[in-house]
Amino acid sequence: MLILLRTLSQLMLLASLSIVQLCPADDGKQQSIVLAVEDSWPPYSNQKGEGLSTKILQQAFSSVGINLMTKVYPYARVLAEVEKGILVGGYNVTRQSSTEEKYLFGKQPLLDATASFYFANQDATVKNYRDISDIPDGTSIGVIIDYEYGNTFEQHKHRFKLVAVSQQTQIINMLQMGRIDGAVLFDAVAIYTLKTMGLEANALFKGPLNHTSNIYVAFSKSHSRAQYFADKLDQGLLKLKKTGEYEKLLSY
Repeated sequence: MLILLRTLSQLMLLASLSIVQLCPADDGKQQSIVLAVEDSWPPYSNQKGEGLSTKILQQAFSSVGINLMTKVYPYARVLAEVEKGILVGGYNVTRQSSTEEKYLFGKQPLLDATASFYFANQDATVKNYRDISDIPDGTSIGVIIDYEYGNTFEQHKHRFKLVAVSQQTQIINMLQMGRIDGAVLFDAVAIYTLKTMGLEANALFKGPLNHTSNIYVAFSKSHSRAQYFADKLDQGLLKLKKTGEYEKLLSY
């Protein structure tokens, strides 16, 4: 009987340890999360993974007792690491039909960002473009590898000759050298990158709006803790907005 009781006691202890390992601590103790971030989207995230998006996430997670750590990769690898479940999530991902099929998203966006078409040629034809449907078939458009540019762009991209690269500076250089006709750039990123390249803000002609992107943390559907951290992030972002800290962070 003593042996049986001891065995039952050991089994109960193992079961309780398993529960602790499967369920993240929610007792006020500091936890950690490792997220992937891209290396070429300043001012939201630069080559070191630093920027506005990272600041917002650090504050949001900290407000719910979670410490943010990052791994910095090219954007295509960010998506791959998350989709495979190697990392629980990655950020600066646009929420649209194509990404909703692959990733888990929380309810609160990290931020909103507008993207427009940009051209080096400022002739009358380019200035008359009012929306994406005005841009002729066969136009060569520079984009970042695996970036999402909204559902409308998805419907039109077959008409263009897409030239995909990994860095914002590459797109701007190709525009200025005449190697591509146009490009889609996020507006804040274009302003920031032109400045860091020592170029005037009017070095490129800003054409019609492409889309407004809802930027999120994309969580892995194959990671056991994804939903937990998505919920925690929602809580943290709501806290920042309630206190006014979120608006302060946006004033970069």
